[in-house]
Amino acid sequence: MRRSRLSKFKQKNRLLLLLLKASFIWYVLIFSVNYLTSDTAAYFTNANGASGDVTIGTWEEPEIDSFLRFTSKGNDNIKACKDVKIYTKLKNDGPADMKESSSYEVYFIENGNPEKHGKKLDLSKGEGVIPQLDIEESTKLTFKASSPGVYVFTTKEIAGDSSSKTIWSKWIKVNCPSSKPADMEENTQEKNSESKEEEKATPQTNETKENGEKQAESKSTVEETENTEEKKEEKSKEEKVTEEVKTEVEEVKEEPKASVKSKEQNLEETESQEEEIVNEQEGEKE
Repeated sequence: MRRSRLSKFKQKNRLLLLLLKASFIWYVLIFSVNYLTSDTAAYFTNANGASGDVTIGTWEEPEIDSFLRFTSKGNDNIKACKDVKIYTKLKNDGPADMKESSSYEVYFIENGNPEKHGKKLDLSKGEGVIPQLDIEESTKLTFKASSPGVYVFTTKEIAGDSSSKTIWSKWIKVNCPSSKPADMEENTQEKNSESKEEEKATPQTNETKENGEKQAESKSTVEETENTEEKKEEKSKEEKVTEEVKTEVEEVKEEPKASVKSKEQNLEETESQEEEIVNEQEGEKE
């Protein structure tokens, strides 16, 4: 019988076949050991499945807020020297009604930009409150200005939200035409009222003035009379002196010529005395 080629190959290469079988068995063992010792993603559970919707969380829908807008256009220029009420218009521009009331503030500066460098003013009762406004509803914001300068109103765009945008009204300028502040005018008015009261308290001022004028006239007349009397006395003295001189001259004419010279000397002395008296009187007048 003929042997097959496979049997012949087996007989010739028995050692090679044994090595191949041994190596195959070795690889199979290594693979099985690695597979059994490694972790797997499969797991077993006996829980029953349930069908349905599960809600993880709830979110509230955002509320629609109202937006405020100043509607006054252009800066106002008011001429006043006394306290004057200024105002501006504020409107709820939608899209919803205001949920609560809000507030406003007023800033002031004498000259310059009140928004950047202005001073926050204290508001009186009835001021600083914005009522709840419906959609497209408007209101007036008022303030009593007491001194000339530049005023501006301000509030938040969204009522009750301090983090919202700050909005400003148009500037309102208050000027005093006479360039005098209101307090100066008040002082002048007070002075005028005081002077009127004094006039009322002393109604006889015209009579007193007339009496004073009369007294002044009487004084002037007295002075004039005194001056005239002094002049009369001086004239009388001069006349007496001249008469004495004349009498002496006549006596000299009657005396003899021997005593004429002595008389003439006496006359010269009397004339010098007269001149001295006149000079003294003129000095007293001066």
